[in-house]
Amino acid sequence: MSNPDKRDQADYLPHDHAVMPADISADLRRVLYDMPGGVLLMDRDWRLTYANERARQISRIGPEDLNGPTHWELFPATLGTDVEQKYRRVMDERVEEEMEFFYEPFRIWIHVRAVPVENGIGVFYQDVTELRRVREEAAAKTRQLQQVFDVTTDAVVSLNREWRYIFLNRRAKDLLGVGDEMLGEVMWNRFPEAVYPDSPFVANYYKAMMQRESTAFEAYYPHPLNKWFRLECLPSEDGIVVFFRDITQRKLDEESLRQSEERYRILAEMSPLAIWTATPQGDVNYANHTFLKYLGPEFELDTGTTRAWIEAFAPEDRERLVAAWMHSVQTGEPYSVEARMIRGADGAHRWWCVEASSVRDADGQITRWLGIAIDIHDQRVAIEALRQEKEESERQRAELEAIYQTAPVGLILFDPKELRYARINDRQAEMMGMTPEEVLGKPVEEVVSSPVVWSNLRTVAAGGVVRDYTFETEFAGRPGEKQSFNVNYSPVFDSDGKVRAVSVAALDVTQLRKAERALLQSEKLAAVGRLASSISHEINNPLEAVTNLLYLVAHDPALPKSLHSYIHSAQDELGRVSQIATQTLRFHRQANKPTLVTPAQLVDAVLNLYQGRLMNSDIHVEASYSTTAELLCFENDIRQVLNNLIANAIDAMRSGGRLVVRAHNARHAPTGTEGVRIVVADTGSGMSVETQQRLFEAFYTTKDLNGTGLGLWISKEIVDRHRGQLTLRSSQDERLHGTVFSLFLPLR
Repeated sequence: MSNPDKRDQADYLPHDHAVMPADISADLRRVLYDMPGGVLLMDRDWRLTYANERARQISRIGPEDLNGPTHWELFPATLGTDVEQKYRRVMDERVEEEMEFFYEPFRIWIHVRAVPVENGIGVFYQDVTELRRVREEAAAKTRQLQQVFDVTTDAVVSLNREWRYIFLNRRAKDLLGVGDEMLGEVMWNRFPEAVYPDSPFVANYYKAMMQRESTAFEAYYPHPLNKWFRLECLPSEDGIVVFFRDITQRKLDEESLRQSEERYRILAEMSPLAIWTATPQGDVNYANHTFLKYLGPEFELDTGTTRAWIEAFAPEDRERLVAAWMHSVQTGEPYSVEARMIRGADGAHRWWCVEASSVRDADGQITRWLGIAIDIHDQRVAIEALRQEKEESERQRAELEAIYQTAPVGLILFDPKELRYARINDRQAEMMGMTPEEVLGKPVEEVVSSPVVWSNLRTVAAGGVVRDYTFETEFAGRPGEKQSFNVNYSPVFDSDGKVRAVSVAALDVTQLRKAERALLQSEKLAAVGRLASSISHEINNPLEAVTNLLYLVAHDPALPKSLHSYIHSAQDELGRVSQIATQTLRFHRQANKPTLVTPAQLVDAVLNLYQGRLMNSDIHVEASYSTTAELLCFENDIRQVLNNLIANAIDAMRSGGRLVVRAHNARHAPTGTEGVRIVVADTGSGMSVETQQRLFEAFYTTKDLNGTGLGLWISKEIVDRHRGQLTLRSSQDERLHGTVFSLFLPLR
């Protein structure tokens, strides 16, 4: 939807510009506005003439970006990319283009379709970042699943409901010693030994096929396979799928392990370490003699449960201990925790490190947990004392660092030998117009232009001190910008008395100096104003006398007709002098309360003051007022604002141009307040983006010694006090250049 204020300001640009086609119906505008995707229209100068709500959200543009900056100025990251190439092809060759690209400044993927329209191009686009993420995740999962199938070592067969083989993978054919001839054959015919009474094959296969339940089991198949298998049966749409693997070697290893179990137990009992074991499910089933000796004769290990052994630990550690143990049991990850264990002899709580690792079979299945416990109480106490000392040291360091970084003065440390920046706080980097990373490691002469800085640093590097030194300099990060500083230099000595670093504390007094100069100039201007007011007041009396005398002369019958024209000219010029004197008095006098005044009365008074300068500068004035509404305001304050705007416009047109001043009724869009908008537009050279951003800052000026930088700052304060709004748009384009100031004032 359009912005009334934006449209008002655009109408007063010094030159014509592209706007949204007026013949688009309200229904079509509403459809475009409510579309889920973004819609942009650009004229042939690449300026945005329309953006629906979704486009403003995606592209982060506001009403002020329409009919103003070009697309390339708003989105500079698209320059030199396929986006620029295809957009220009749509504009020049009048063909459609479609693309998908990643816009780095917003970190989003955008799908775009650009089409030619009568006055430029139309762009339809959507944020597809989330869609691309979902696609990439789906593709990654598909690749991962494919990799699993490629590297799996399990044998896989599929049986239909008639118990016929319909699929065997390569591993299954190798384990069973068959080939493709198995396809279509009934399983029970090829492997009849699987049908013997109480066969686990029959029970589990039928459970999966008939009851549609998944099963897992281990079984031995005799001749001709003579192998142990681990099998999983899963019901499928066609029948069942069986995953199986050869575990014969694991079974042999388990038997060997059982034979060596007794030998292991004897060694464990003799070990000076506290040793314990647990089942795959996490139930502690063994603790050696060393462990039980610490726990005391009253402690009894209730194998098969966690209740007994957990009570051996301090109550405040039990919940954490069990949570970590359950996590290891569920994931198979190694177990390691530090907790206080109760000593049976005296009930003392001592810190122990309890660790365990899983023991697995050839197939990777956990067969048991093997653990140890080590008394670390003395070590833990020493570490805790060291930790507390370190925390206190770190706290003090953090406090000092916070003070260093947030100090309102610039702080620097220099290497005393090469005078390179060794450390710098954020405030100092900000004053330099650089980041700390850009400064660190550089010699001082590459950053600061004043040679006195290098001289002072050399003095301090030799052990001297420089206090309360004030000077003016420039920085590499802000070329051409003079700044004033009050600086203190001090050496930092190490333990043997050598200068380890040079410390600098700098206070920016630039604004103070500017304020002093501005105050002095302000006092001068005030004195001149009072003098001009006094002179204007004193002039009025003789002016009145001369006016009366001229009137008498003009009506004297004896006056020759040839002199009448001269008398009338003198009366006109005398009236002009009287008007200037009256306006001068008006500017100086301050009203105690607001008065009613029309926009024409405000503007004409200022234009009359600059009439001579406007004529001499070859500036054509176009003033029009489409409203006679009366504003309730402090008249002299608003005249001061208009005086600043018109004076700046004249200064911007050194070689002549057009000065457009218009006033009309308007509504303040954010608040709905009724009021009047006064627009002052010039065809001057325009302002850069940086200048526009800093224009309302105090002491910021582009007029060097001819300006104080206070005019627009004061004007903004006056407008804010009147609850109005002062905005601007400016362009330095060769074809469309100039500046438009828009002053909105409420009626009451």
